[in-house]
Amino acid sequence: MKMILVVGIVIAVCYFILAFALAEFFIILLFTPPVRFRPTKEQVIANDVKEFASKHAMYSGADYEGYEKWDAEKFLLENNGARIPAVFHKLENARGCVILAHGFGQNRYAAVPYAELFRELGFSTLLFDERCFGESKASFGGFGELEAGDIAALIGWVKEKCGKTEKIVLHGVSMGAMSSMNALALSDEIDYVIEDCGPARAMEGAVFVMKSMVPLPNPFMKLLITRKSVVLGLHIRENNPIEVVGNTDVPVCIIHGNADKAVPVSDAEEIFKVCKNPKSRLEIFPSRGHAYSICDVDRYKAVLADFLKEI
Repeated sequence: MKMILVVGIVIAVCYFILAFALAEFFIILLFTPPVRFRPTKEQVIANDVKEFASKHAMYSGADYEGYEKWDAEKFLLENNGARIPAVFHKLENARGCVILAHGFGQNRYAAVPYAELFRELGFSTLLFDERCFGESKASFGGFGELEAGDIAALIGWVKEKCGKTEKIVLHGVSMGAMSSMNALALSDEIDYVIEDCGPARAMEGAVFVMKSMVPLPNPFMKLLITRKSVVLGLHIRENNPIEVVGNTDVPVCIIHGNADKAVPVSDAEEIFKVCKNPKSRLEIFPSRGHAYSICDVDRYKAVLADFLKEI
């Protein structure tokens, strides 16, 4: 009996040590990912092509070579202590400009498949690297908090470039969806928002991501995430996109796959319930996992076209 008790205590101690170490490691990835964990342009493209061509069939992937031939204006925009690497693709007689925010652990090239659809629908596009990813040299990321301010600054840049009457559409995937929703609290010049598989609350979103990587309960995760966010001057417990959406009249299109294991579809349903604008809509894509609704490309494009038909 004593031996069983001793073994149980040893296992429990080992578990708590491992859980603490995993939480510490994940927090590094969350806020200050080392360069080796930041995918390059080539890695993002190669992964997308590989993924879409295998288990995520029905979408052949973006024409990255064609994308590189688009008229492009690359620039760095200073905002709140960081320089935002961005590229603007102006389309003649555009219906407006779509600012696209990529997901966690990606860079702006992950937004190319979506940018192609918006371009086909007649919109100029602006892609950018969120903090600590791509060409960004920011010292730490905000998991959708600081990045919302960057989007607000980019909106100002577009208005200066294209005129005050330019229509602004935001499109974000996963963490980028949080950034886009949060931007609604920082700018009154947003006309439409499309959020694809974004968490309703940043803290829960971080935990979802962790569990998708290591599906074990971790008693230290929320405490350590909170502590690190305070050290960095962030407010992750108050970083709740659902509250921002509930306080705006801007139409929001919510896209989510019902097979999403990183962010549950219930988050999409919650966000839709607080939408005030009757033009808002909820689009659930059957059997699609996290950020793979785009694989049903014909339906995805049709949803975008119908949602933005009044521009």
